[in-house]
Amino acid sequence: MPGHVLVSVSSIFDATVDDVAVVVSELDRAEIPVSLLVAPHVDKKWHLSKDTKTRGWLDEQRKAGRALILNGFDQPAQGRRSEFATLGAHEARLRLKGATRQMSSIGFTFDIFAPPRWQLSEGTLDVVGDFGFELVASTKGLHIVDSGEFHRCRNLSVGEGFGAAKWWRRNVIRAAERGAAKGNTIRLSVSGRELGSKKVRSDFLDAAVGAASYGAVPADYRTFLP
Repeated sequence: MPGHVLVSVSSIFDATVDDVAVVVSELDRAEIPVSLLVAPHVDKKWHLSKDTKTRGWLDEQRKAGRALILNGFDQPAQGRRSEFATLGAHEARLRLKGATRQMSSIGFTFDIFAPPRWQLSEGTLDVVGDFGFELVASTKGLHIVDSGEFHRCRNLSVGEGFGAAKWWRRNVIRAAERGAAKGNTIRLSVSGRELGSKKVRSDFLDAAVGAASYGAVPADYRTFLP
């Protein structure tokens, strides 16, 4: 039985939204759905509520049926500890409360959560259900909140604390194709910070198309909602 190929883009803000829109269009033409990872703040400097251009584009994507995933409260820059990697339940609850309230106030609600860099603490997993999340994505796989069911599936990332050099991208392409050929579900993610490079965009598209050509069924994260 074939697995799926799940593609996502993170770090979507004023400096990256145009490049993100380009790669999303390219993936749409290849008939590969894209999930968008969204946070109310990036690097504590940018605020989605104050950025009418990015907010408007995301709203258009939502209304067109695109999957949007909450990606933390203050999605951090490269080089900093990932926001939800080590939090206990109390601190995770405070950050999730702030994120969901701020996003709801500008018209965005979510049933899927993915912490920055996919790094998820046990404390965070313990409280996500209190905020209406049904699915949580981590480095190791996909957690169904209510049932506790877990789908193990590897994430292959470009940027956002992971590699982005040519050799890394080549390895991502090969890993995506090998995994798809084995019937595994392949998760591919890229940081919007890297998408100003045509070579990065091209290689990321090649990884997604390659996984599909080896049998992985293109889908978005909502496929795993209970």
